[in-house]
Amino acid sequence: MIIKASTPLYALLGHPVSHSLSPILQNGWIAEHGFEGVYVALDVDPAHFEASIDGLFHAGLRGANVTIPFKERAAAKACALSQNAMITGSVNCLSPAQNGFLGDSTDGAGFIADLDFRAKGWREKTGHVVIFGAGGAARAILVALHHAGCSHIHLVNRNYERGLEAARLIVGETIHVWSLAENDRALLGASLVINATSAGLNDQNALALDVSKTAEDCLVYDTVYAPRETSLLKDARHSNRQALDGLGMLVGQGALAFEIWFGIRPDLASGLTRLEASLSS
Repeated sequence: MIIKASTPLYALLGHPVSHSLSPILQNGWIAEHGFEGVYVALDVDPAHFEASIDGLFHAGLRGANVTIPFKERAAAKACALSQNAMITGSVNCLSPAQNGFLGDSTDGAGFIADLDFRAKGWREKTGHVVIFGAGGAARAILVALHHAGCSHIHLVNRNYERGLEAARLIVGETIHVWSLAENDRALLGASLVINATSAGLNDQNALALDVSKTAEDCLVYDTVYAPRETSLLKDARHSNRQALDGLGMLVGQGALAFEIWFGIRPDLASGLTRLEASLSS
């Protein structure tokens, strides 16, 4: 990669971002397609996020991903929002417009893309779905699963009222909301369980669940990818459940962001292979 003064800049905005694999993912795709550009990770001070967005826009940033803890603040700051971003109130992808950044949410669609890629046939056996979390990623996944035809969805969150707020995103359907203390009841017979919180990230504040209460063919999905095998996924495999980490969702949402910026959807397989190689080196 040759970086010149005119090289377009793309970035990940979050705090912290030192663990992120997004630069490896996006720079690999940029190189594969022969595009000009470089993608970096920027650790943004939470006290100055909005000011940073303004500065990056005026400095000519060509696009950005947004991660914890800024997805909702990015939605409030964007000059306009996609339909998905408006529904979820969360933004993980920014692209420049005339007066500021357009905000989009590719988390949900990226999650579905990964299930289609790594868990083929999941749609046919998915009935009872349980999502842990009510933040930006959880809401995006909730909306995406609803659009994919899942109608029996349970939402578990530490803050029950926030869980109710997330459930109201799905108009005309009953989303069952539980407090974290009631998670055993929500898990009973589940065919798909998703941790959409940061619990377990870097082995901190692990989410302890009794996955043996789920259906025998249940798929347990942890959106965390650092470490690759969280305590939740270890428990799932110990109970002979299928387990997937969040690396594929990172690839899926990143591919959709890349398509927004460059007009072409990159290969998920090459992105996943590249990230797996970087983690094993």
